[in-house]
Amino acid sequence: MNKIEECFLAPVGAALLCNDTQVIARDGWYQTITPSTGTTQGNEVVWSRLAPEDVDRVIGETIAQYAVHRVPFRWTVGPLTEPADFGGALERHGFATYPVRGMSLGPSAWVAKPRPGITVERVTEATLPTYYEAFERGWDTVAPDPAAWCADHGRAMATGRFFFYLARVDGELAGSAGFVTKPRCAYLIGGNVLAPYQKRGVYRALLDARLADIAAHGSPLAVTQAREATAAPILEALGFETLYRSNTYRWHPK
Repeated sequence: MNKIEECFLAPVGAALLCNDTQVIARDGWYQTITPSTGTTQGNEVVWSRLAPEDVDRVIGETIAQYAVHRVPFRWTVGPLTEPADFGGALERHGFATYPVRGMSLGPSAWVAKPRPGITVERVTEATLPTYYEAFERGWDTVAPDPAAWCADHGRAMATGRFFFYLARVDGELAGSAGFVTKPRCAYLIGGNVLAPYQKRGVYRALLDARLADIAAHGSPLAVTQAREATAAPILEALGFETLYRSNTYRWHPK
């Protein structure tokens, strides 16, 4: 198994689809456009493999796709992106950037460390509104239509590939996270801990629950694309392997 490839391409086919999501997929390219979110959620270029002479034209055309909806989007650049200097071209077009790491772990080797007072539950259709509350507070974002947001997540869960989790400390909402199953791995997404409960083991508890379920599912590998400024150092300390370092680029409408 090529772990770098599995990690970098984990978001391909793992997009949470809204009613207005457009998926553009072809050889060497995977992109989603979701005007209704108003954020980078559902608006991103995950994979791009271009000839050098096409780079500036395609960047301009892609910006125009999102600009017409006045939504921001992100563009992932990493070990499978071509050409190798593609990030520099995005910077010339006004993109901001932040560093990320592709990371992995074999879930069967993970040893859980339960902590008194912390519980983690898998989200059900009935608890989706509570999950939305935790997500909203953790990421400091508000969905334009929370009911539609919950419906989108409900449809995703119904596929049997999307799993979401809630963490509580002494019964109070403390964090949320999820993962998506892929043919050869599981893709960890969305882990966050609410400010009052940080540094109390909640992030670890969310990992414990997800990795146990991933192992039970039979996936031999858990992968994630972690921000250097937040999750990456934590995951490294917990035993995750750094597969590669790369950058994510963000564009915002003016």
